[in-house]
Amino acid sequence: MTEPPTQPGPATLDPTKKPAGAMTMVYKDYYFLRRWVDYYGRQFGREHLYVLSHGGDPEHDRICEGANVIRLPRDPTLWRMERRRWSINSQFSAGMLRYYNWFIVGDVDEVVIVDPAVAPDLVTYLGRYTDPKRTPASLCPFGIELIHNPEEEPEPLADDQPILSRRRVFRANANYAKPCVLRKETGFTVGGHANNHQPRVLDPHLYLIHLRFFDHDMVTERLAGRKDMRATMTGDRDPATVGKAWGKDLETFLKLSKGVAEREDAELPEFRKRMIEGQQHLHDGKITFFGGGRTKSLYRLPDRFASVF
Repeated sequence: MTEPPTQPGPATLDPTKKPAGAMTMVYKDYYFLRRWVDYYGRQFGREHLYVLSHGGDPEHDRICEGANVIRLPRDPTLWRMERRRWSINSQFSAGMLRYYNWFIVGDVDEVVIVDPAVAPDLVTYLGRYTDPKRTPASLCPFGIELIHNPEEEPEPLADDQPILSRRRVFRANANYAKPCVLRKETGFTVGGHANNHQPRVLDPHLYLIHLRFFDHDMVTERLAGRKDMRATMTGDRDPATVGKAWGKDLETFLKLSKGVAEREDAELPEFRKRMIEGQQHLHDGKITFFGGGRTKSLYRLPDRFASVF
């Protein structure tokens, strides 16, 4: 893990560029898009957000007022959808890095946060990197998946309250420590779980919050719809040929949603160590995946995170 330099200040890697921006690609998913735009709008300003509206959707335009919405055609067969999506994510972000020091690329149900004990916002934190020679090409936040057990966290979500004020139980997942905070252009693997930057850097204070399993009622409804999408993607083909996306997410969640947090802990140093020590270097060392898998136990983010997102 690489500790950033400690000097405070704005992002000054290149003073001709804006500090940071973010992009996502979305089809419907209105709740997640509202949360995504509201959060990153506070971090960077809505004018620095880029939303690729898959198929074009007037509701996306409404939700994203003040942000940049780009309409993309949607193939109803969903042929090679994930490959197409991560290809455009790679290429679009490469262009945006001509204008931003840092650019975050992620799914609409993911956000990157910084530990509030370290910095009040992402721009302040990323602004500590001021030396281009010492600054990584991309940063990997620590990946955590919120897991909702309605018996342990019975309070319903509220639109005017942060999600982390009601949902802080999680499992760590090395697969979601995505190299999504970019300083230099890159090519992502499908799903964005790796890119071609070397070495791979696990940031000590950034977290990727994955909302796939964050609320029992919302998740069960959404994942049932995702199974239908997967059936469309598969068509008459062998299911193995379309990858594993959304294949068993609903069944996985229903098992996890009965779990109870073992303790309050955001750092999980032993798991982070396993991630680094278990790295796999593939494609002649050009692509690296973290080891460690997923934690079997659940944990709870400390109270200091409650107002962050």
